[in-house]
Amino acid sequence: MTILSKIGHVLTTELSKDLLFKKKENQADEYQFLDDLRKRRSIYHLGKKVSYNQEQLINLIKETVYCCPSVLNCQSARVVILIQNSHEQFWKMVKDIQKQHLHEKAYEGIAIKIAECTAAYGTILFFEDLNVVKKLQKFRPLQANDFEVWSEQSSGMVQFAVWSLLASLDLGAALHHYNPNIDTHVTEHYSLPQHWQLKAQMTFGSIVTPADVKSYEDENQVFRVFS
Repeated sequence: MTILSKIGHVLTTELSKDLLFKKKENQADEYQFLDDLRKRRSIYHLGKKVSYNQEQLINLIKETVYCCPSVLNCQSARVVILIQNSHEQFWKMVKDIQKQHLHEKAYEGIAIKIAECTAAYGTILFFEDLNVVKKLQKFRPLQANDFEVWSEQSSGMVQFAVWSLLASLDLGAALHHYNPNIDTHVTEHYSLPQHWQLKAQMTFGSIVTPADVKSYEDENQVFRVFS
């Protein structure tokens, strides 16, 4: 069964219908999509009480990545999903590396944050394939510098989309950036291509402590509308 066929099966289950497509009662004019975006927050206090089938969860993450836009549909995103043991081993590696690079007092604070990351259910590593970017630069040399910017934008969209997916499943997530200190170690540990450039690490899991209420800038400072 292909990935897309599996996803089609997953999305027809009662669980996925309820979580992904249901509109709230008395809010028929409001899309569930917007509600999911509002739920997407940085949640650092995460747990391992994730009730979803692991295969189902991984397939949903994969399909979300496939749905994201990229310049000329180059699909330069590369993703590594770490669950349970591999997730804990990853953060142990990060902790060991940080200890080598930081002064003792600075490391104490980082160690606490890494312990929070380890307590989560899983981690998603986001990469960009630099070989894909270089091919585009050769294909359109006058826009060579732009492709680097567009690659960053594509990676950001992938990260945001996966983050929003997790929120729609009532799972918490937080984005971390321990690169570039860990880049070489990650590439070697997972036998990844050298041309995969690590961009971010996202922990996810059950929500132990919800995020605080979010404040918003005044709309007059944020928006300009012309007609």
